[in-house]
Amino acid sequence: MDDFKLHLTGDIHAITAANNLLAAAIDTRIFHESTQSDKALLNRLCPPNKEGRRSFSDIMFRRLKKLGISKTKPEDLIAQEVKKFARLDIDPDSITWRRVMDVNDRFLRKITIGQGPEEKGMVRETGFDISVASEIMTVLALQHLFLI
Repeated sequence: MDDFKLHLTGDIHAITAANNLLAAAIDTRIFHESTQSDKALLNRLCPPNKEGRRSFSDIMFRRLKKLGISKTKPEDLIAQEVKKFARLDIDPDSITWRRVMDVNDRFLRKITIGQGPEEKGMVRETGFDISVASEIMTVLALQHLFLI
């Protein structure tokens, strides 16, 4: 009898973890945006340094430029700009990113998440796909086309 490793190199497990981390980040962002004010979101995105000053990171400047906001300091943003900058306003009904696992389980194809008492009514239907059908697997499978 020959030995056979089910996880082979571990790539499928890494894809599963990366995909599910992104799914959790999307759900967490929706949760925080529904439970916090614009100012609270901005305070978390731009916490004060040791001197008490807030600043934008390089990636934040790119987002500000994309949004048409030319301010360079968080405290200079007006309320409308804070809302525009701090919120992604993801529509939960538009999410097609599903969690994945490396086995096929037909009873997990459609599930309801957010039923716990701490989730504050943020219930939505989603489901599981198999890991090899994930978008991250597609990127990994096609990455050889872009190697120089």
